[in-house]
Amino acid sequence: MDDVTVIKLNISGEETWRYRGRLVRCTGRGVFLEAHFNRDDLPFHEIVMRRGDLFLEAYFNDRWYNLFEIHDRESGEIKAWYCNVTRPAEFTGREIRYVDLALDILVYPDGRQLVLDADEFALLELDASTRQQALAALEELKRLVKPQQGFRLTPDFLPE
Repeated sequence: MDDVTVIKLNISGEETWRYRGRLVRCTGRGVFLEAHFNRDDLPFHEIVMRRGDLFLEAYFNDRWYNLFEIHDRESGEIKAWYCNVTRPAEFTGREIRYVDLALDILVYPDGRQLVLDADEFALLELDASTRQQALAALEELKRLVKPQQGFRLTPDFLPE
């Protein structure tokens, strides 16, 4: 499969993170890829993201979020799902670009959900429509990512 570059932007359009991933599936509405955590080990809300952990990632050009399923680099076990509230992603050539809207949700394998950065989101200068779309995306993610009901992020998760 092909390599792609993921580019995370802030609301001003400035790049805040860039990394490479391997394209697994692409449809007219989404992209599914595999990537590996490329930063030093990071303790993060009861989990530790370690350099080399496998991230299965889904991006959409018609949804206001992206999803990451985080697997331990050694055991392969799921550590958590990290869900970013974003503007719909843009797919150009071998790049995926998305604008992060600060609001996130971390979902643990036992089903607990932790909303992150709500204070940062509240301070963003967003128009009413964008704010409404972002809050609706958060609620959709809360309903969608339910590991106790068998949720898993697979290439088939992408809409055609």
